[in-house]
Amino acid sequence: MLIHQKAMKIRSLLENPLLYKLSAGLLAALGLFLVTLSLHKQVTLIVNGEKQQISTWALTVEGALKEQELPVTPEELVSPPLESLLRDGETIYLATSNLIEIQADGKTISIRTAERRPENVLLKAGLLLFPKDRLLINGSPYRGNLQLAPGREYQLQVLRGTPVTLITEAGRLEFTSAEDTLADALAEQGIEIFKADQLSRPLDTPLNGSAITVELIRAEPLQVHLADRTITIRTSAETIGAALAQGGIPLQGLDYSIPAEDQSLPEDRQVQVIRVREEVLLNQEKIQFSSEYQPADDLELDQLAILNGGEYGLSAQRIRITYENGREVARELEKEWVLKEPSPRIIGYGTQIKIRTANTPDGQITYWRKITAYATSYNENCEGCKTYTASGADLRQGVIAVRLEWYRYMKGMRVYIPGYGFASIEDVGGGVPWSNNWVDLGYKAKNYVPWSQNVEVYFLAPAPPPENIMYVLY
Repeated sequence: MLIHQKAMKIRSLLENPLLYKLSAGLLAALGLFLVTLSLHKQVTLIVNGEKQQISTWALTVEGALKEQELPVTPEELVSPPLESLLRDGETIYLATSNLIEIQADGKTISIRTAERRPENVLLKAGLLLFPKDRLLINGSPYRGNLQLAPGREYQLQVLRGTPVTLITEAGRLEFTSAEDTLADALAEQGIEIFKADQLSRPLDTPLNGSAITVELIRAEPLQVHLADRTITIRTSAETIGAALAQGGIPLQGLDYSIPAEDQSLPEDRQVQVIRVREEVLLNQEKIQFSSEYQPADDLELDQLAILNGGEYGLSAQRIRITYENGREVARELEKEWVLKEPSPRIIGYGTQIKIRTANTPDGQITYWRKITAYATSYNENCEGCKTYTASGADLRQGVIAVRLEWYRYMKGMRVYIPGYGFASIEDVGGGVPWSNNWVDLGYKAKNYVPWSQNVEVYFLAPAPPPENIMYVLY
């Protein structure tokens, strides 16, 4: 009964037009409020790893991003997709794109991408990296652990590995190198290049990815013996001269080698280098003056006086001296000339002859000349002696010999020698080496007396004619 009464009261209220309109308006406003309230959302936005909370009325992910003035081009990476309806509490991930220039294989490619790893960027550009290829990012080598930062421009450069073919006498070697030059590529392979090796390309040849072929002719060792040491050089030359020049020890001037420089390298790989040096010596020497004799009438016989002392002359010589490895091997007089002629010494010899007397064990004698001479003795049995003399006289006591120079003037002259007696000069002898004044006293073998002493020799008067006198005894 009670329920029925309440229902009837409500029905009567609803049937009231004014009250009905008012109720309908309130319900419509409430519904609109609820719809509006359902469109407003709280969203988490992560852009390039940075997180923020936003409030949005957007219906889709794209709308929320545009509302925040963020890029929504196809190059950006967005999650959820742009067309997805946005729900309250949603998380949106956005990775913005970079403009990247790629240089590879002789081409330049520009792309915009949100990829962060360089390898993926290259894949998007249709490029692959191979072993020994190198990647430069803004000019710096890529080490494999770098991600591209957002909001920047990058230049990627792909340096392709260079295929290298090395041809040697031992065979063919093929490899790919990531080095910048041929020298570094060979060093990377443990191939040492010596200075004298012949390489078909320079060692500083740049490697740019294009295949190259290189021929290598190895230099062989050669032992070079110098004056003070032995060194080993490496050479690819065909002759000794070229090998020495290649090794930095060329032959110069009069230098020579054994074997000769135009010869092929010897099988034993041994070469001797002779360094030749010449020097020219200018030398001066005194020229001994000569002695000239002239008569001096104011002097007695056998007296000498120097009338003019004489002067030395001066000569010059140009001498060429040759040294081999520092040792003198030749000395040649190339020229000699007189700078100053010598002036002779003038010796005056006495011409006055005075007759004198002397008492001897054999009686008083008269003589015109007296000299001191070294006396020896001989007989017919001595070696080379005969029984007769040069004048034809029999060899006996009283016959003496003198040197040939004296004999020519004194042949037949009578002399007296104390202890020997009177004698005449009849024979020629060789003399003794230490004295010009010498007499050899003759004997028969049965009466022979040996002599070896200085004696006085008196030339007995009368004196011979002036033209037969030997004024200077020499």
